[in-house]
Formats: sequence, C-alpha cells, structure tokens
Amino acid sequence: MQEQINLLLSFAKERGLELPEKFLDKIMEFCGLLLEANKNTNLISKNDEKKLLTRHVADSLVFAKSPTLHSHWADIGSGAGFPVVPLCLYFPHTKFFAIECRKKRCEFLNAIQQKLNLQNLEIIQGNVRTLTASLPPMDIVSCRAVGGLQEDFECAKKLLKKGGCFLTLKSKRIIDELKAKKDNSLKQAKIWDYRLPGENMEYALVCCAL
Repeated sequence: MQEQINLLLSFAKERGLELPEKFLDKIMEFCGLLLEANKNTNLISKNDEKKLLTRHVADSLVFAKSPTLHSHWADIGSGAGFPVVPLCLYFPHTKFFAIECRKKRCEFLNAIQQKLNLQNLEIIQGNVRTLTASLPPMDIVSCRAVGGLQEDFECAKKLLKKGGCFLTLKSKRIIDELKAKKDNSLKQAKIWDYRLPGENMEYALVCCAL
C-alpha cells in the first residue's frame, strides 16, 4: 500500500497539485469503506481493488486541473464515488452534486457522505437525461466514463451555466480518432494528455466550454 501512496503523491506533485491537509487520511478511509462495501455490492472491478490509489484516485485528481473557478459542480454517473469524492476533499469550498441512477450506488454514496462528513456533497438519484431535481446552474459538469463525447456534452449542457465547462476523460486513442475525423465535438475543446502511475495506456482530459 505504501508504494501506491508514493505513486499517488508523485502523480499529484508532477501535475502541480497540492493536496489539502488530511486529504490522504480521508482518501484512505474512503478506500477502506469502498473495499468493505465491495464485498457485497459490485462497485468496482475486483482487479482494481489493489490499484484504487493509482487508477481511480489518481484519475479523479486529473479533474482538479479544472481551468475555471467554480462554486457548483455536477458529476454525472458518480458510481462508486470517483471522481466526486476525491474532488470533494480537494475542493472543500465547492458544492458538488453526484448524479447517479443506480439505487445501491446512491445508498453507498450517502453512507460515504455521512461517514466522511462531506458537507459539500449532495447525492441525487436519477438519470441526467430525465432529471427533474431543481439544481443551480453549474460552473462545471464532469463525467469519467459514461457515453460518447458528443452525447455526454449534450447531457452536460442541460446543467451548465453560460461560460461553464464540461470535463471528461477518454482514451487518447478515441480522441485521436475524433481529431482525424475533424469531429465537431473537439472544435473548441482543450485537451491534456496523461498516463496513470504504472500504466502504459494514454488518456486525455477534455474540456468543452459552453
């Protein structure tokens, strides 16, 4: 586990991310709760249990390089809490809305919200396409792995305020294919490439402004 911690800290340092006080303690508590819950509920792949810090937490911190100031942030398809829980800890003054359609995952997120005392997190059960909850206009909408880029951006537009930003992670291969096709979804997008600790696959953080 110490190797995983060291790799995560190096990953954050390389990206100029200064982790808040007690961030690591809270993340370790979150991971422990997730692993315990994963025994009974399929929240993450069993193969990822030993790589929570270098795959899921590191991937979540990529979003922390968000290019704008933000007071309201919605995360679509929050699942087991990535990236929204690490981001709640990283940005304690930002109000986060975790939108998740699956009941068991919402129950898990509600338990995490209480046990970690995440006062800046609200969990909303529902599908963003048919969401009826009253939400404030969002500065940022994120999703980690939901659908296609254009499809996800169209969903995000329903929540974003004018000048807001949609952030998503995709494989670099997919982004390169879209570039080759001169896809309209990348017309005004900003893209940052990255690799996760100990992995060869390349990914991309994509920012699409409204």
